[in-house]
Amino acid sequence: MKTNQLMNVAFSSGNVRVYHNTSMGSLTDLFSIGNAMRVQEGKRAAVLSQFLESGRTIEFASVIKEVHGIEPYEVVGRGAKGGTWACLQMMIFAAEYLSPRFHLEVIDAFINNKILEWRDVSGDEFKALNIAIDNYLPNREEKSNKGIYINVARMLLKKVNPDLSSWNDASADELRDRASIENKLVTTLQLGLIKDWEHMKEIIEKI
Repeated sequence: MKTNQLMNVAFSSGNVRVYHNTSMGSLTDLFSIGNAMRVQEGKRAAVLSQFLESGRTIEFASVIKEVHGIEPYEVVGRGAKGGTWACLQMMIFAAEYLSPRFHLEVIDAFINNKILEWRDVSGDEFKALNIAIDNYLPNREEKSNKGIYINVARMLLKKVNPDLSSWNDASADELRDRASIENKLVTTLQLGLIKDWEHMKEIIEKI
């Protein structure tokens, strides 16, 4: 089972927190940055409670529940993870309500760029890379490679974007680059082209 990790999806006016495994995102965040765009467009800020109480939203939410059998949104606790959280369909619907330009950004991030999909793909490729390290990296027979996994993860993060502190903050393009590099490393290991761990570090720098 994949860990339901909280990630940040970056937009031009700020970030939206999204749980990548369930695709539940912070509607509170979405309204905050969507309203920043509304103000730039000369419009008044929208109110989240009014959006949720509108007839069109209630109708759309009921369709989501009927078709997909899930709660379209929920209000949870307080603090950093508190606020109103919504499924991806409701978030896209809310983006349309907030701003045409922001609506397009949300569509591009979640549908065209497939950021949640690339999050999973890059994570799966990293697992495959760890298996390849165990099976094909010379001089590592019957040794723990946990330290190597950690060092490889740090090197890949630095290579893709030195400013990233975590893959949770990566863009779709950065996650795509990560998956590509990991896939190439797996192939290189399987072909026996890597001599040892020191050589693998050189390959990561050059790949």
